[in-house]
Amino acid sequence: MIKLIGILIIILGFALKLDTIAVVVVAGMATGLAAGLSFNQILTTLGDSFINNRYMTVFFVTLPAIGILESYGLRERAAYLISKMKSVTPGRLLMVYTALRTLASALSLRLGGHVQFIRPLILPMAEGAAKNNYGELDEKEMEEL
Repeated sequence: MIKLIGILIIILGFALKLDTIAVVVVAGMATGLAAGLSFNQILTTLGDSFINNRYMTVFFVTLPAIGILESYGLRERAAYLISKMKSVTPGRLLMVYTALRTLASALSLRLGGHVQFIRPLILPMAEGAAKNNYGELDEKEMEEL
């Protein structure tokens, strides 16, 4: 029963509005010590858990950054930049993006998915290229793009 002390520590820490990361780490340490693990084993377990889940923290860092960039006009600026390039078509732009994403995947790098990368950056660039080459697009054509 004492092995569940970590849950009590988390509840108390959150109720007292203490630092979240500190509360979770202290709760993990207390649970590990109550379970009979050595200090070294506890730190090894915490480190392994962090390494195995580090991509989740990258997601939580990039999402607010994209939100801030969008609020300062990233979409409009990307569309304007591409509309000034006469030889860029939506197909060429998407082909370059796909090649870049494939190369990044080969190097075990993630560029992000629809929410982080495509919607705020690639889509406005493709729309700008389409408007530049084909004029104004109606809603159906924009949806197809």
